[in-house]
Amino acid sequence: MSSMAPSGTPADLTDRLHEFYDTYYRDDIGTLAQRYPKEQSSLFVSWRDIHTFEPAIAEDFLAEPAQMESYFDEALATYDLPVDVSLDDATVRVQDLPDEYTYLPCDLSTEDGGYIGVTGDLAQVTAKDEIPVVAVCECGRCGTMTDIPQRPGDYQEPYECQGCGRQGPFTVDSQHTEWDDFCRLRVETPPEKAGSPNGEHIDGYAVGDPVHFGGEHGLLGRAGERVTVYGHLERQQKDGSGQEGLFKRVLDVRAIEFPNDDDTVDVAAHREQFEALSNQPDAVDMLAESIAPALYATEAWETAMEWAVAYLFAAPRIELSDGTVYRGDIHGAIISDYGMGKSMFSHGVEHLSPDCIRKSATSLSSDVGLTAAAVKDDFGEGQFTLKPGILVRGDGGHVILDEIDKGPGDLHKMNDAIEGQQRVDVEKAGLSATYSSKVGLLVMGNPKDGRFDPHSLVSEEIDVDSSLLSRFDGIITMRDVADEQIDTAIANQIVEGYSEANQLEYGDLDADDFEALDAPVDAAVARAWIQYARENVNPVFEKDLVEDLRDWYATEVRQLNHTHGTDGGEDMPVPVTARVVMWAIRFSMAFARCHLRDRVTEADVDRATALAKRLVAQNWDGEQFVPEGAKPQTQKQRVDRLADILSTETTMTVEEIADEANISQSVAEEELRRLADKGEVLRPQQGEYRSI
Repeated sequence: MSSMAPSGTPADLTDRLHEFYDTYYRDDIGTLAQRYPKEQSSLFVSWRDIHTFEPAIAEDFLAEPAQMESYFDEALATYDLPVDVSLDDATVRVQDLPDEYTYLPCDLSTEDGGYIGVTGDLAQVTAKDEIPVVAVCECGRCGTMTDIPQRPGDYQEPYECQGCGRQGPFTVDSQHTEWDDFCRLRVETPPEKAGSPNGEHIDGYAVGDPVHFGGEHGLLGRAGERVTVYGHLERQQKDGSGQEGLFKRVLDVRAIEFPNDDDTVDVAAHREQFEALSNQPDAVDMLAESIAPALYATEAWETAMEWAVAYLFAAPRIELSDGTVYRGDIHGAIISDYGMGKSMFSHGVEHLSPDCIRKSATSLSSDVGLTAAAVKDDFGEGQFTLKPGILVRGDGGHVILDEIDKGPGDLHKMNDAIEGQQRVDVEKAGLSATYSSKVGLLVMGNPKDGRFDPHSLVSEEIDVDSSLLSRFDGIITMRDVADEQIDTAIANQIVEGYSEANQLEYGDLDADDFEALDAPVDAAVARAWIQYARENVNPVFEKDLVEDLRDWYATEVRQLNHTHGTDGGEDMPVPVTARVVMWAIRFSMAFARCHLRDRVTEADVDRATALAKRLVAQNWDGEQFVPEGAKPQTQKQRVDRLADILSTETTMTVEEIADEANISQSVAEEELRRLADKGEVLRPQQGEYRSI
């Protein structure tokens, strides 16, 4: 980086900058002149434009930003305007640095001064305040006024009075002092790149126009969003450091950008590929198989992977004029015994998502949790600041939350954040803000003791509020049950996958022959596909297909209540509610999006209803999560009832036992088989049982 000033005098540099403004920013300066000073007081300039115009000026700006900014400001103040407006106090703010000058907070350890960019999450912001830019200080002895330029965090009084020569006391003349808006901010390393639950950060301060970014609440309302901030990297003495002389690096923020999601995924580069794939009848299956190729696809995992495709694409969000909102984001839960592959699956989903935050619930801050909170910590210097939780930070994308059973105790607060308007309202300590939390949520967890109790309901096995579970579009449970055929297949896949990877890394295997873990769809293509569909494809649900869904619910799904009911009617074990219809609607539209269709087809509905029905039926017979406080007959109750029936030495058929227990024959047969395997009942011959 050059430290040489451009050739010639400051006047020569001013002339060059006039030429630069005339070439690149004439219209922008005209707009600024019309809006100055109440609506806008800054001209935002791209560093890349400066570099294209004259590289030496651009390089010097990075090395000596304060000096170079004064030159840019002077050139702006003397620029020939088409209107009679003075821009004497206008500020030039430089942004759009290239990647080599833009860092994550965790990568700043080797940087020492200069003008830089920092990309991360806007983790905390103080409320807008006022700060003196030029303080007019009045001498308390003679009344002489002295103008003193100020720096944030370092208020300065005159050393001595210009009139009487005494060292004060001085007071600030508020009426004549030049004030500007001010706030502090903290930028954290994004969670997916952080090495710890509370990632490294850098604090900074903003003065003037950047404070207002974000509308009504300014930067305060943008907390939690991904940002790139540009400014002077400097050192500032820590408050309360005393004689120790402790300093911290801070950023004098000059400009702020909220990067567009398109910056992270190159849709155009992969569009031809994903459009071709979307036309394939098995497009959904190919994407499902691409989530975790190394994971042996049991029936339960096949269901989970198909569900995950719907989760990634989601359905369009619908907002009616009367305020009614139909969310399009899909939520779900996977609860399983230890060692079933949840981590591999969630990593695969994260890898295909164009915008995903994956965290362990155990790492969430207890004071902020999942939504947002006003907190008082070292950042705000004794003031409350708003701090967004993981659902706010994931707005517009996906959030995967592992170990949900070990998370903070505010899980019930997610209800409003993931349903309806999908927003988080915070009002505390004089701070007020509304955050968007439009995310697709996938939670994963284990039963209380790590493994399911075969005699308990799933709902009794995990500490998650039932009202929250009822908002999920599917709950997938998996039990680690010994099955020689499946166990052998899983072991073979693990061994073969590892062997090929080992040979590829250290042996003679050519990369072209490495097929064991190949995904049908490349991850970069999948991410571009998903992002394009979510942003551009809003399929229409034709009326006749809506009627088909209605009939499906009435004739197939609701009948599950009667099929498994204890009396064929009102005393049903697990009520299937109309929420299942919304599952099918969202799944249908998500699958249509996968195919980039502008109309939902019968094929989309057929796949969606089949998936919804599998999700319902998978955990039936006493293992289903119970929504909203329903009280089904537990498996333990059924087992106890069967034991009572077989308390005599009489041999009974399965049909007789089922009739006596008032349960379906299939349920009775399954429970009796389990009891026989455990040696608690005898099976004299096929289809007959008696007590020991």
